[in-house]
Amino acid sequence: MGLYRNAQLFFNKGQYLLADSAYPLTDHLILSIKSPMANLPFNSDFNYCLSKSRVRNEHTIGILKGRWASLKQMRLQLNGEQDMVAYVTWIKACCILHNMLSQINNSWEALSDEYKDLGNVQVPQDMPCHSARELQRTVKEACIEFNYAQGILPIP
Repeated sequence: MGLYRNAQLFFNKGQYLLADSAYPLTDHLILSIKSPMANLPFNSDFNYCLSKSRVRNEHTIGILKGRWASLKQMRLQLNGEQDMVAYVTWIKACCILHNMLSQINNSWEALSDEYKDLGNVQVPQDMPCHSARELQRTVKEACIEFNYAQGILPIP
């Protein structure tokens, strides 16, 4: 509810959300790079990686909603903080059950290699970022390095 306005209550230093450029850059939002700077190769690579991550996240949400129909109607029934706490618990339960079913190979289509978890980009917790711009630069550099190491970059 107050996630955007009170991000410091929900995020530790070095934790952030991925967002599109419609949002303002903050210490807890990492944005895609806007034009004309987006045309620079390093920024273009970063935007590509950010886009792939966001697509992966949306795909995961779609899988969960497809498996657990109860997740589809949550948005319409959210009336307050107490509902939010219950929903977070419910979503966690759906994720746990999903993972358990996945481990016992129940009958469903395997995810393509494109959507398998490739790991997390590690951003040091003690990084000396004094501004949102510095955080974005640090995350961008770690993201680019990780994705080159994984063979995702350069962009085909």
